[in-house]
Amino acid sequence: MRSLEELAKSARELKEKGMSTYEIAVVAGIESGGMALGLIVARSLNKPIASVRPQRLGEKKVAGAVNPSFSRVEGKKVLIVDTILRMGETIRAAIETLTGVKAKPVGVVVLANKSGKESIEGVPLRSLVELLPVAKQ
Repeated sequence: MRSLEELAKSARELKEKGMSTYEIAVVAGIESGGMALGLIVARSLNKPIASVRPQRLGEKKVAGAVNPSFSRVEGKKVLIVDTILRMGETIRAAIETLTGVKAKPVGVVVLANKSGKESIEGVPLRSLVELLPVAKQ
């Protein structure tokens, strides 16, 4: 398995290749698992870290909150970081949370992508590991 530093490299490549017209201002880790990876990516990109907490409503993830203990995201271009992407529900909720506070999600980086998707809600997606989906989601 590749190192976590390679995840940070994927974030840099996302910025350089897939998002050359964008400037990432803040890296937002998804609470709780995505925060450790978010810190690695933020440090690699020399950017501040924010924390996004989607909320669970029954079986569904919905927009939640941006943790005020970290960097502000309002009006900024944000790179979202999480551990594993399955169906994309958590990332969609994070995108909704960020756009709700007038932030602009410009990319998503995950450790493992199990969805087969290349974007979520029009936001480009990159991963360290691509896993083939077992069933249609």
